[in-house]
Amino acid sequence: EHAHLRGIRVIPEFDTPGHAESWCAGIPEVCPSASCRTPLDVSKQVTFDVLDDVLGDASKLFPDGFVHLGGDEVDTSCWAATPSINQWLRARNWTTTDA
Repeated sequence: EHAHLRGIRVIPEFDTPGHAESWCAGIPEVCPSASCRTPLDVSKQVTFDVLDDVLGDASKLFPDGFVHLGGDEVDTSCWAATPSINQWLRARNWTTTDA
């Protein structure tokens, strides 16, 4: 409210999927493997369930209708090295670059 009264918009940023390695400590199932922890595992529904929960909670805390998800600096080498993610990508005719 303090910012709003001064004409300032506060827009939260959740820098995913590339800078979410810390999520693996608390929710390891959202990461490709124990040795390959970033970016988040897009082949698992649980990853999207967690993102939905996080964004839902953020929408209650931040009244602005926008959120920034980052998406830059994503090293997809873990995706390329993870069979389940490769299968998920192939099923969509995507490469690690497309995703």
